[in-house]
This record gives sequence, C-alpha cells and structure tokens, in this order.
Amino acid sequence: MDYNMNNLIPFIPPSEYDRVAEQFLEEYCPEALKRPMAVPIENIAADMGLKVQYVCLSEEADIYGATIFTDGALEIYDPEDGLYDTKVFKRKTVLIDPEAVKKTNVGCKHNTLAHECVHWYKHRLYYKMQKFTAPRMARFCKCSVNQLPYATEDENIMEGQAIGIAPRILMPKATFIEAASQYDIVYGKDNWQAIYGLADLFDVSKQSVMIRLEECNLL
Repeated sequence: MDYNMNNLIPFIPPSEYDRVAEQFLEEYCPEALKRPMAVPIENIAADMGLKVQYVCLSEEADIYGATIFTDGALEIYDPEDGLYDTKVFKRKTVLIDPEAVKKTNVGCKHNTLAHECVHWYKHRLYYKMQKFTAPRMARFCKCSVNQLPYATEDENIMEGQAIGIAPRILMPKATFIEAASQYDIVYGKDNWQAIYGLADLFDVSKQSVMIRLEECNLL
C-alpha cells in the first residue's frame, strides 16, 4: 500500500476497495471470505484493541461515530441537560451515537462500527503524525451522514475511503454474489425478497444491500 509521504494518507482508489476489504478480513475474519455470513464486527473491533462506547455526539444526532487516535478531550452532547461538554477519552476508543443509529437500524450500527474500524486500520498513521504537529490536542475523526462543513481535504479523502470499504467488509464481493445467486434478481423488477433476505443474512441495512447489488452488477 502506497502512502502520501507528506501526510501518510494511503492511496486507495475506489477500484481497490474490494481488495482492501478482503485484506482486512484475511487478517481478522477469514471465514467471512469462505461462506456468506454476518461478519462479527463487534468481535473484530475488540480483536483490534478498540473499545466501543455509546455516547451522544451531537444535538442533531447526525454524527454516527468517532474514533479517538490519541488521548485527549472530545466535545460530546448531553441530551438530558441539552448541553455540550468535553470528556477525556483514551486512544483506540470508538464512539457510537445511540440516538443516531436509533433513527435507522442495527445494520447502520454495524456499518458505522466497520467504518470506524477502517479508520483505525488505514488512517491511524495520519493522526499519529498530527499528534506531533499539534501535541496538546486530541486527534480524532467524527463521521457524519453528510460531509462535515469544517472537514479538511485530507479528512474528506479518508472519509470517502472508509465509506467505500466498510460495506465491502460486511458484504465481501465473492460471498455476497454467492448468496445473491440464490435469488432470482432481475433489473427493474421487484427484488424485495432478495433484498430482505440478504440484509438478514449479512446483518446490514436494506439500503446497503441495494447499493452492494449495484456495485456487483447484480441490479
């Protein structure tokens, strides 16, 4: 994997997302590359040494998750008081906003956790370097349903990589196609039986399944 030596962001074009997802699973869950299954992303996060906590990250519940790369303070939202406050977190902490995922489904929670795992897997060198350029500040990334207005170009690149790779970890291409082949999927037709069945099998959202079907040229 090549890196931009100025900022240590990996070069990962979209055409390589499936390969990166397979490399991730080869290391953390090789059985997911052999048969269709729900990837145990919570167990994988634990195996990576990541500690998952559920805290509210914004009043609007539009920030799904965050990854802490260095010890330090992060602003969080207290829904009971209706106020923002800062709290100190340890590195290798992943934060999931329960109110944000409550608005969607369990599949969204799994995708958010996979998304944060990708950030740690591929982007921690970038944030490690940032620690030395601003040593008093905690280094973290927040991941929103929409692009954050204050995000830098570097952060947008890494966010795009995590968005592209995370669902491919949860639905590896070969086994996803194998599972989808059990259904009569036809372009332009009602394929809800297949979509619901695949969402249940891989424990992801129906929207993620529809996108993955298109990526695999099945829909």
